[in-house]
Amino acid sequence: MWHYQKCQKCKYDESATAHTLFHEIKFPLHKAFLMLHQITTLKKGISTLDLARQHALHQNTTWHFKRKVQEAMSSSGKVMLKNSVEVDETVIGGYEKGKQGRSHGKKDKVLVAVEIEYPEEGKKVKIKNASAQLIDNYSTKELSAAIDDMIDENAVVTTDGWRPYLKAVGERIHVVLESAVLSNFEDLHWYIFNLKNWIRTIHQGVSSHHLKRYLNEFNFRFNNRNYAGDGFIKALNNMVNLVPLPRHMAIGE
Repeated sequence: MWHYQKCQKCKYDESATAHTLFHEIKFPLHKAFLMLHQITTLKKGISTLDLARQHALHQNTTWHFKRKVQEAMSSSGKVMLKNSVEVDETVIGGYEKGKQGRSHGKKDKVLVAVEIEYPEEGKKVKIKNASAQLIDNYSTKELSAAIDDMIDENAVVTTDGWRPYLKAVGERIHVVLESAVLSNFEDLHWYIFNLKNWIRTIHQGVSSHHLKRYLNEFNFRFNNRNYAGDGFIKALNNMVNLVPLPRHMAIGE
């Protein structure tokens, strides 16, 4: 049953979902809430194809709804990484002959940063929060803009010895690891592996056009992983408070 509100003066009936990201959904609201819960709380998320199968909907319908949920995830506020932060870049996309490493190919370039938490002596070092941002190229200007957007100005930043990082880190304390001890990036590389594996196995790849949304989704769920149900509540609040996302806007940027 659809709930609505009626103006006592003009008697106009308005749906309770109007002016929200639930606006004009083509399926029952309880299904929307369940799908929102699955997308935000399942450890590996869920693909639009699996959502369609589980809820007996067309994949185009679940695709559009997931774009709305990703919009809500993206609007939860950026987590500025603090204290000790490790930074490295990676690429996402298929194999390109002769384009290994930092070569400029057609693959999407992503700058990754993780906030490392050092617990009590004897306990394992772990990642507290993480962020990943698409970059157009590996210039100092591009790296600097991404770092400023993700990392607190008072954080201690650790990178490898690649020259563009020397200026991109800005006024932050900068620790440069020698190649002999780059194994210390184990947690950062674990995060990158999981990000790529999630894209490859759950979604069977993501287009460059929508990769930013999927990065935001992955980081949203990762940064809320230790708070049961918190991610769902945050996303739900944004779904209610954000303006509708028409299909043509979901397809575009």
